[in-house]
Amino acid sequence: MTNTSIRPTVEQSANEGRETFEALRSRIRSRFETLSPHLQRIARSALEQPNEFALRTTVSISGDLGVQPSTLIRFAKEFGYSGFSEMQRIFRHRLIEGAADMREQVYASQVSRPTANLDALLNDSVDALVASLEDLRRTVSATQLAEAIDMLDRAEHIYIAGLRRSRAIATYFAYGLARSERQCSLLDFGGGMASQQVANMKATDLLVAIAFPPYSEPVVDVVVDCHFSGKPVLALTDSLQSPLARHAKLAFFVDNASTGQFRPVSGAIALVQTLVSGLGQTDLR
Repeated sequence: MTNTSIRPTVEQSANEGRETFEALRSRIRSRFETLSPHLQRIARSALEQPNEFALRTTVSISGDLGVQPSTLIRFAKEFGYSGFSEMQRIFRHRLIEGAADMREQVYASQVSRPTANLDALLNDSVDALVASLEDLRRTVSATQLAEAIDMLDRAEHIYIAGLRRSRAIATYFAYGLARSERQCSLLDFGGGMASQQVANMKATDLLVAIAFPPYSEPVVDVVVDCHFSGKPVLALTDSLQSPLARHAKLAFFVDNASTGQFRPVSGAIALVQTLVSGLGQTDLR
């Protein structure tokens, strides 16, 4: 059977509302590289934050992703649905069937839970941060840590890129490296000098890039520049679909779930502390 005979069947199933979440997720993954940048941004959100896709409004989702609501409709039609609401039913049905794991249920419940109870709000925030730390413990290996520490140790100069919520992580990383007496610099995006700093980098230097959805274009740009000029990149990001991961020598995936209004940074901070501490141990040998 050829692809041309399969595709109409899949889209007909989608239009009739019988497609499963797993089947839709598989199609999104398989076609990810063929999508436009804006549609890729939506695809990442659908793959990494299915609960938000199920429960939030079109305006809310599009606003967070930095796209027009009509782009969500175009995304749905790209996969054979008549509109976004029809596709959204697949994500909602997943929740109704109980396909989400326990951590996802905690995140999804925060969409509708009132925040008047400040004790509950604090507990929810702490639970989210702890979940992020547990993800880090479960997914990062000693081999990855050793490779990252070796990259940092070998670098003559370490440049760090991060904007928006990633800026605090980048600044903390730079602080730790400076305390370890390592040569490091934060890329100067505000002053417009970041691209020149990257152009002046040597192959023996290292770029540490930090970004999460929606990815800051200036950070993505310097990562791509480094990749094509043969300069190594160490990335802290959310998933394999991240543009940072595709151009990095090594990528860590942390803090890849949303907790409503805010996304946790605890995993990234703990990873930074681990890398800086590990780097300090190499100095004592």
